[in-house]
Formats: sequence, structure tokens, C-alpha cells
Amino acid sequence: MLSLSRSLLISCCGLFIVAPTTCLALEVSSQAVTEKALLEVPELVQVLSIDGQEGYSNFLGGRSRVQELSVGEHVLSVRYTQLFNLNADEHDILKSKPMAIRFVAEAGKTYQLSVSPPKRYDAAKEFAKQPDIKLIDKRTGTSQQAITVKSYAEASLVDTIGKAFQNNEETSTKQSDNVQLLQDIWLRATPTERQAFAAWLANKAATAK
Repeated sequence: MLSLSRSLLISCCGLFIVAPTTCLALEVSSQAVTEKALLEVPELVQVLSIDGQEGYSNFLGGRSRVQELSVGEHVLSVRYTQLFNLNADEHDILKSKPMAIRFVAEAGKTYQLSVSPPKRYDAAKEFAKQPDIKLIDKRTGTSQQAITVKSYAEASLVDTIGKAFQNNEETSTKQSDNVQLLQDIWLRATPTERQAFAAWLANKAATAK
């Protein structure tokens, strides 16, 4: 009798003879996993925020870890950080300025943040001034670089401006110059000026539809 019960329980997902609610829960759980994306974070990259929300990593980045992401567009605020032991009594923590990456996470995909700093302290110190942090789509191998920013809002707007200049391939060089100019102006602008420009940009986008 005990053996028969075990057999029925094992085969419940196929025949729904015993505990069909358990089988349904397993199916829903499996679907939930496929509707998410994963972000692999190495120990030398610290995630400061995701979509403006802080608290995704501890100080110094900690160990390599995996973060679950919902499907859709995200803005990551990250920085390079590394501890160097200079001698028995001294150490230094290298930290870059905040950088941002804006991307669209697709269901079932795994994305990986990547950074390859020099091993020597002096070289790494220079590297920290402008680190090369990339986000890699592990399925396709494509990547995009992080840009230096001061805030999550700035990252979103700078990226939006950049996209506005990517429609005409024939003027790509001119577009690149314009994007750089707009970024420079944005960084020098006051909070009030930035707010006014953001309102103007939103109005232009609305009237263009």
C-alpha cells in the first residue's frame, strides 16, 4: 500500500491523481523563472542602484553574485571598486565615479557585468579614473559600455538624448559630436535648468507622436 501511494505521488504531474494543486504550483513556479532575467555581478563591480533603488550590494561589492531582474528596461548605476593591500599595515580602496548602463532585459537571458582592471596598484589607480565596465548578453555575446554620470535621473536623460541622434546612419559622426556636446552642457547645467530641459524634451516627445 505504501509503495502504491508513492507511485501515485510521483506520477501526479502527469495524471493529476494525487495533489493536483502541488503540480500546478510547480508549473507556475517554472513559468515565473522564465519570465525573469539574471544579472551576474563580479566582485570588482559594485551595483549602487537598479532603476534608482539602492541597496543591491554591500560595501566593496562583496563576492560574485547573481541578481534577478524583471523583464523590461532597466538603468544600472555601478562602479569599479577594489581593495589593495600595499603592505602589512597599509591598504587602499580604489573606487571609480558612478557609471550607468541602460538596457532592456529579455526573459530567460543572463547578463554579466564585466571589468578587467590592471593588476598593479599604480595602473589600477589610473584605471579607476575612467574604468571600462561593460554589460554582456551571455546568449548573444553583444556588449555595451557604462557611461559616467552623477545620478540615476541624469543617466536616463543622457541615454534618451543619445537615442534621439541615432536614426540617421549617414550623419553618425555629426551625431556623436552632438551627443557629446549635449552631455557636456547637461553636466554643467543647474538643477533648475535640467528640470526645464527635461520638461521641454518630454513636451517635444509628446507632440511628435
